Amino acid sequence: MKKHDFGFRLIAYVICAVIAINLFYFSGNNVVEAEDTELRGVWVATVANLDYPSSGTTDAWQLRTELDTVLDNCQDMGFNAVFFQVRPSGDALYNSSIYPWSRYLTGTQGVAPSDGFDPLEYAVNEAHKRGMQLHAWINPYRVTNSSADNDRLASNNPAVLRPDLVLTDSSGKMYLNPGEADSIDIILEGIREIVRNYDVDGIHLDDYFYPSSGFDDSAAYYKYQDQYPDKADWRRSMVNTLISCAMEAVKEIDPTCMFGVSPSGIWANADTPGGSNTNGSSSYHSLYADTKYWVESGFLDYIMPQLYWYNGQSGADYNTLLNWWAGVCAPTNVKLYIGEAAYKAAADSDAAWRGQNGINELSTHVSMGRNSVYVGGYCMFAYSSFMEDSALRDMIKNLNAAPAAAPTVGGAAPITPQTPIEPQTPTEPQTPTEPQTPAATQAPIQPQAPAQPTQAPAADTAYKFTDMGEYDWAMPAIDELVRRGIVHGISETQFGPDIYISRADATALLYRVLKEADIEFTDNFADVTPDKYYYDEIGQAKAAGVAWGVGDNLFDPEGTMLRQDMATLAYRVMRGRQIVTAIPNTAKALNNYYDWSDIDFYARDAIAACVENNLMGGYGDGTIRPKDFATRIEFALFVQRIMTLMDNMQK
Repeated sequence: MKKHDFGFRLIAYVICAVIAINLFYFSGNNVVEAEDTELRGVWVATVANLDYPSSGTTDAWQLRTELDTVLDNCQDMGFNAVFFQVRPSGDALYNSSIYPWSRYLTGTQGVAPSDGFDPLEYAVNEAHKRGMQLHAWINPYRVTNSSADNDRLASNNPAVLRPDLVLTDSSGKMYLNPGEADSIDIILEGIREIVRNYDVDGIHLDDYFYPSSGFDDSAAYYKYQDQYPDKADWRRSMVNTLISCAMEAVKEIDPTCMFGVSPSGIWANADTPGGSNTNGSSSYHSLYADTKYWVESGFLDYIMPQLYWYNGQSGADYNTLLNWWAGVCAPTNVKLYIGEAAYKAAADSDAAWRGQNGINELSTHVSMGRNSVYVGGYCMFAYSSFMEDSALRDMIKNLNAAPAAAPTVGGAAPITPQTPIEPQTPTEPQTPTEPQTPAATQAPIQPQAPAQPTQAPAADTAYKFTDMGEYDWAMPAIDELVRRGIVHGISETQFGPDIYISRADATALLYRVLKEADIEFTDNFADVTPDKYYYDEIGQAKAAGVAWGVGDNLFDPEGTMLRQDMATLAYRVMRGRQIVTAIPNTAKALNNYYDWSDIDFYARDAIAACVENNLMGGYGDGTIRPKDFATRIEFALFVQRIMTLMDNMQK
């Protein structure tokens, strides 16, 4: 979250209508009834000691006293949710096994506060006692906030342990490379750690994703360039993966814990289809954050676009963006809250924000949100702005005079002061209970009763195979492949359905379905020799772009193939030939499979696309088993479905 360059991507959140419920709200020493819900949030920034603590210290008493003051002031101003920055720059303001203690907290990265003091644990419990929610705000990728910090990292910082994951921008600041799957894994495990060990009301990400310029991610992109010819699409896909997986990581541990993002307020401008009537820096093009897609795909509980502009501002009018975000969120279940620039009303040089103008502008923004059925509240950046301007503080207290409870999700009880939550000691992750099989799980292929032959099977049909008894339901599909000359047995009477399919046979089968005519070729893989039965087909498949090697012009023809590689091979070819054109909704497609996280990142979009197009599915136990070896029967049915998909396209 920046205090400058307000055009550097901020995102508005639209919440569905304000819901009237009967809750309690704490005011002074009295408990009063609150009939409305409205998010009244404030960001408490720790990066560069903007809001807390005033300076780095290991003194637990000072850290605790300052945090008490912050929370007391937030309560006094009528805020009902505190967004506490607990991971500002590859570090932590909580006891983490993944990230070192923040230097903004104690003065030296990796050094803990005295007396075992844990700011996040304390903040959660004390906020709840005051009737406020506490959301853990993290910056996912940033490692350093300045190049001067690059040599101040603790030995256990993920960037030190895994320097291969570090990406540096043109200013010298370090980030975990968003294009590396291992970076995403580290971030996700950090999220799980917080949700497991602390009673936070939400996990909150801010507006920093890819660095805006001057970074080299070509090595990471090389692994995906066949699947994503457009590098920008690949970058957005990697960030999409983080967001969708973060939502899953939160919900698998605590369904009542909220997950949301506060991105740049401009998704894309009018020159991009679907963009807002604006002309400013956009998250879609500059940070590769497809925030509109996240809302449409349900990757979030809420979105909180940072609308740090004023009404009538040229190129980024507040009202225009408020209405644009309302239109995006209205058809979805994603709530919309608005990120507001209190810091501008406190200290901006622009006349529209200076003095009383800024106070009036900010007050108008809150009123506009309250008059919209699509906006469910606001969040102010940042806490210290109110401490620096008494008029601004009086304004927010007046706006929040009538009590309102902060919204919840998933049946979570509202935070009330009558039953304050006792401090919890971080515990080891619990073994999850056995999940139930979701109703939507698809079997690999639906059984069909084959027509029984009334005479001896013909030599050119699948019914000649005597080892298919267990797969009689699949015989019509296999028979079609045999009659078309696409599938052959391992002998005249044996199909070998449970044998793991080799890379050579898998590629040959796929090529037989996709080829338009035999192709002349002059080059083949070094380990595909002319004496092999698949020599011509692999050579033609290589020339046609269907076959990929394993490096050094080797193909490993007898090697086995994982189910996720089966999907990836087919997806690359189908995208290249425009058989499949739509970008898959990866989170939705994989959500029904309990082992979706076992899918390597390079294969997730591919498997999702195959699931969406009914080319592959899961098993009766709710798994999709991406790292099982593909069998001959599996791959045969897979290519038969591709063939059916192609036939339907031609109708």
